[in-house]
Amino acid sequence: MGRRAHRHRAGRAVRLAAARQGERERRRHHRRGPAVAGRARDPRRAQGRAAGVRQAAVRVHPFDVIDLDVAEAGLTGVAFVLPSPANPTARATHRVYLKRMLLTERAEGVLPDWAFFARCVLDAGELRPTASREALYEDDLLEHTRDQLGRQLREWLVRLAETDPARLRAFLRLHHLGVKALALHDDDMLRLVDRWLEFETSDGPMTLAQFRTRHPKGRFTSSVDEFRQLSAVSGAQGVGLVNGGYVYDSDILQRLRRIDPDAGLERLDPGELATHLGPVDPGADLAARPFITAAARVLDPLGCELVLRDFDPASLPALYLTSRAAEHQAELREAREAADDLWADVLGAMERTVAAERPRLVLNHRNPLVRRVVLLKDLSLAATAVEALYGMALLHGHHPLRAADTAALNRSFLGLLDWAVLGKE
Repeated sequence: MGRRAHRHRAGRAVRLAAARQGERERRRHHRRGPAVAGRARDPRRAQGRAAGVRQAAVRVHPFDVIDLDVAEAGLTGVAFVLPSPANPTARATHRVYLKRMLLTERAEGVLPDWAFFARCVLDAGELRPTASREALYEDDLLEHTRDQLGRQLREWLVRLAETDPARLRAFLRLHHLGVKALALHDDDMLRLVDRWLEFETSDGPMTLAQFRTRHPKGRFTSSVDEFRQLSAVSGAQGVGLVNGGYVYDSDILQRLRRIDPDAGLERLDPGELATHLGPVDPGADLAARPFITAAARVLDPLGCELVLRDFDPASLPALYLTSRAAEHQAELREAREAADDLWADVLGAMERTVAAERPRLVLNHRNPLVRRVVLLKDLSLAATAVEALYGMALLHGHHPLRAADTAALNRSFLGLLDWAVLGKE
């Protein structure tokens, strides 16, 4: 539908609202008597009231105008799709008439919560007002009306996808949160999101359908920080990654099997990524044995293991990888240390039943700095360098720092600074 048709429908809705407002004023003035009614017929006052109705009904040119009709409630009206992003947490309000008499300009609960991108002007013959006549009475008919209005907005989205994909993309750029919220329990909207809405991936922005074509066994992360840490590494190893850290995204990604049983997008276990990283050349691995032994002694009190691998990107010297099992074990340990004696014993028993698994500090032998550190003859300096790389990997991955981690980071910084000053002297 063209813009001229949209303006025509919006103007028709505004004229309808103005006429209803004028009818209400005439009835009220008629009850007050001829003197008051005479003042109401002043053309300038009537024009001012009509202008006020137009301004209140449509403050800006809408993105689109949708006709609404619910026969059971005797309801007709229009929904104006907002032309700018709306706050999904703010309660949407609508103008409602009952039998052509204005009830309120701030009615809530008329549309489903996910339809926060629309504002309505409605006239209903069967809906009931509250005793104060300031809102609609919440009953089965209002609930049915709300469901029907939501269905009609949903059908508008489906039609838009079929007839005007470019306009749909423009709508999704503005109001993607509402569509995502609806996709959590509506398969048709899930298909629309899968086909048209772009997600952040290790290959750049693309739709989920395009991503699954490239990476049938792709993975997704549940946090933005995890995606930023691992996207470059996983992409270099051929493991496609989707950022599922934004609101609704992880739930949508896990729900894809409802529309595509072959959709293999599973949450990435960071520990699994270590299996995709290439091994070091046997000669280099043998030469690094003294360093690996010294580094293991440094990392053991920190509850971490050292792994030497060869992978892209070469600019990344170190990567801190922790599996879900290791995270669970660390949470048990922290809870045990903070609990009283009774609960400490219980949590300790639970911790012993969990298979021991530690986070890994993966050093990238393809990085020039790591290659130099690995061949250091001064093992105390190498140990200080390992602590520095450990702290840098934690910060790069936005991992929380424990007291022991902070102490190791400070110690390595001061140690390297001391070594640099002594080297200058």
